[in-house]
Amino acid sequence: MGYSDQKFYARPLVAIGAFDLGTSTGAGTASNSLTQTAANVLPAFARRTQINNIQVECITAPNASATAVVLSFLNGTSTFGAVTLTTATAGQVLSGVMTAANAVFAAGGQPTEGLIGTFTASGGTAGKYSIQFEQQELNS
Repeated sequence: MGYSDQKFYARPLVAIGAFDLGTSTGAGTASNSLTQTAANVLPAFARRTQINNIQVECITAPNASATAVVLSFLNGTSTFGAVTLTTATAGQVLSGVMTAANAVFAAGGQPTEGLIGTFTASGGTAGKYSIQFEQQELNS
């Protein structure tokens, strides 16, 4: 009979923080122009970790000039999760679309985030969100 270490099966939903995603500087496509700021740094993992799910709660909704806005989460240059924010309303919880193959981080690995969207006017706010990851530590 094999021994099983239960901590590697834990999948807690971990609050990452509240992120203000910024304001557009002009009309048109903002393809990753609202990239991760120093205030929005995602945590590094102490151990090899897989992110199985992403939840994003809308605190402040994007304004009407924001269309086709997607918050992307990256492992290096590969997207592992994306959440569409365009129609988010305050208090709404949105789930991410995951790409499992890109969601495993080595010890010391750190995800980043970037915003892709279109704004119809300068000063379009993307909103403020509380981000949570469902994390699972993996055996080496």
